[in-house]
Amino acid sequence: MRESAGQETFYALYPSAYGSVAEARHAVADFAIDCGYDYADVCDIALAVGEACNNATEHGHVASGHFSLGCEFDGVDLFIEVTDTGNGFDVQNMVRPMQMPVPTRGMGILLMRTLMDRVEHDCTRGGTTVRLVKRRRLR
Repeated sequence: MRESAGQETFYALYPSAYGSVAEARHAVADFAIDCGYDYADVCDIALAVGEACNNATEHGHVASGHFSLGCEFDGVDLFIEVTDTGNGFDVQNMVRPMQMPVPTRGMGILLMRTLMDRVEHDCTRGGTTVRLVKRRRLR
């Protein structure tokens, strides 16, 4: 996360279990509501975070692993990081052009990129961090 004073933040550590994904998704949705995001954006944020947490749980954990969720709102943008403790992956090999018929799995990265204003992946042998950014729309 970025270092700044006077900003709203949230941080939590979750066990790598599918039940944790819903808990993380609800936590970030509540945080986004508190930051003034509208219903449509809260749904987009929660869905994108759910995909990132699903990936962390399914692909990014070791036995007894965990993933972390960090959020920071600077008054304009919501910065979210989901970090796991797995072996990382090559994100370029994971993003493919749309195929027909539409696949039933493997669309999470594309979905995150569609819903959020910016998506970045930092993959190493020590884990993967997904950074999501959503700008709050002016009303």
